[in-house]
Amino acid sequence: MSAFLRAVYRVFRKDLRIERRTKQVTTTVAVFALLVVLVFAFSFVQTLQRSALLGRGALWVAFVFAGTFGVTKTVELEDRNGALDGMLVAPVDRSAIYLGKVLSAAVFVFAVSVVTLGATTVFLGYAPSVSTAVSVVAVLSVAALGFSAIGVVVSILTFRSGLDELALPVLLVPLVVPLLLAGVELTAALESGAPLGGWLRLLGLYTGIVLLAGVATFEYVVET
Repeated sequence: MSAFLRAVYRVFRKDLRIERRTKQVTTTVAVFALLVVLVFAFSFVQTLQRSALLGRGALWVAFVFAGTFGVTKTVELEDRNGALDGMLVAPVDRSAIYLGKVLSAAVFVFAVSVVTLGATTVFLGYAPSVSTAVSVVAVLSVAALGFSAIGVVVSILTFRSGLDELALPVLLVPLVVPLLLAGVELTAALESGAPLGGWLRLLGLYTGIVLLAGVATFEYVVET
């Protein structure tokens, strides 16, 4: 188990080091997310009195589109020059490679989501209380993990199958709809004080299911 966890950590650390040096993923995706918020701000300038509704909408729309782009770029870096194939010949369990990639992608998606949350406060006047904001950040962290668990598998399948990159959103977005619904409803419930139970269970269970499914299928996906 210790060797498995070390392998997960090394893949995770490698991705963070590459991003720290190049800043290709977070910079590009953060700019994209900010553009989504600006589009909301300019398009709905007459209805800014409903700042909470606009803020939630911009936050989760940016989460989906920026997350899709971020996971795609993360996997694309591995696809260049056979980098992924090089990792696959290493004497480690392939599920460790998958979990390392999921964790690094989740960090990128989560970081951009937090930046987007701040941007909605500045441009849309979305200002939840401190306790609500902390809870929304926690929801984003779980959603980022579930999104990355699906995104890594779908992205690798797309690239290794020779499909066009434009096919990725078509395959990925329907699979993350439960995460999106749970995230939107939980964000609204946190602001209104409504019960969280059902949507919180959906978010947690779906994230766990897709993560386990990714671990079980990753070896078959990389062999396509």
